Amino acid sequence: MTSQLPQRSKPLYEQTYLALRSAILSGEISVDERLIESQLAQRFQVSRTPVREAIRRLQQENLLASDSDGALCITKLSLRDAIKLYDCRIALEQLSVVGACENATTEQLKAIEQTLIQAENLAQQGHKQLQDELLDLNFDFHRLIAESSDNPWLVPLLDHLSNHTRLLRTQTLQAEPDITNIHSEHRQVYEAIAHHDVPAAVKYITHHLTASQQRIIEIFERSHLTTLSAEMIPQQEALQCPRCLSFEVSRNGRRMGKQGYICKQCGRQFLATYESSRYSAEIREKCIVLHNNGIGFREIERMTGVNHNTIIRWVKSAPHKAYKSNYSRGQESEVGSQG
Repeated sequence: MTSQLPQRSKPLYEQTYLALRSAILSGEISVDERLIESQLAQRFQVSRTPVREAIRRLQQENLLASDSDGALCITKLSLRDAIKLYDCRIALEQLSVVGACENATTEQLKAIEQTLIQAENLAQQGHKQLQDELLDLNFDFHRLIAESSDNPWLVPLLDHLSNHTRLLRTQTLQAEPDITNIHSEHRQVYEAIAHHDVPAAVKYITHHLTASQQRIIEIFERSHLTTLSAEMIPQQEALQCPRCLSFEVSRNGRRMGKQGYICKQCGRQFLATYESSRYSAEIREKCIVLHNNGIGFREIERMTGVNHNTIIRWVKSAPHKAYKSNYSRGQESEVGSQG
């Protein structure tokens, strides 16, 4: 895929930087995609030198980072990142609306209102294809307020935060496409600024950004629960810690081409195929049935060839009722078999 560079009036490294940043912030480049200099050079039809400079700048802006393997990738923002990001925006945009109330010109107020009207009209159309355009208008709304504050230090600071907010939105909008339905909150902010009402403007911008922060938190929480449901529950047996039987495990790199895991409870490291590669579900069920029929663990080991520790682990992870009613009998059989 070839991406279009901006106007040729800018130096080539600047064009490459802007094009790569745009591809990142728009979601054109997936957050899981590894970035390779040679492939990016081919994508933008430039040499590797401007690509290298663009990467360096984007790393300084914390839009690109290196993963655990040292590969270049888009920065993945965590829930904590999102919360802190909005904390900063709330503080700075309170200054922004105060300055706008005191210094915005008639022309600047018209520009802010026009952006708001365009966003409201697009939102009414309800097309998912318009989400990117809506995001652009929403960020323009905040930037125009900062520009009207007559505080030149605010604009670059908010631009930096806005880039990461846009990155955050790009990563979360996949799960929550209706997050941009915030135009009534923008309308309240604009009306307060237009009436030069400083307390109301501060109140509404704080409410708006706090509400946006809360929406992002809820998206992260829903996404986390969905991930647990989709990835952990169907594979519960494979992802159970073989030592303490806990299901609270997390990914821990890859070994021998297989996904590794680590138990959050006891720290045991194991592969996803730790157990299933050795014993079938039928063997496991047979061992549990034999135990429920009163046969000791070591006797079952002699009968099936399955290590008695594995059988004990299977029994413990079996339905609690069966385990509770038969485990003591199995222990007695175990003592008898050892005698």
